Amino acid sequence: MENLSFSLEIEFDSQEEAEIIYKSILLEHLDTQIKSRSRMEVRGRTLKVETYARDLSILKASLYSYLRWIKVSESIYKIIGKE
Repeated sequence: MENLSFSLEIEFDSQEEAEIIYKSILLEHLDTQIKSRSRMEVRGRTLKVETYARDLSILKASLYSYLRWIKVSESIYKIIGKE
């Protein structure tokens, strides 16, 4: 069976925000390399995630996890930035 994959690129307001989001989800990213394999990097203001899995349900779960982690981290970043 061929590997399935997704590529996710999210552009933030600043490079600092992208790097903070990256660092805030890095441990989760490293802990999830069991049934899928992912690469994550920051390029300027863009956070890029590429994930590969053999099963569609595992790939979807990975995508949803990354979206959730990024959204939570971004929300916290915005709240802290307003103070």
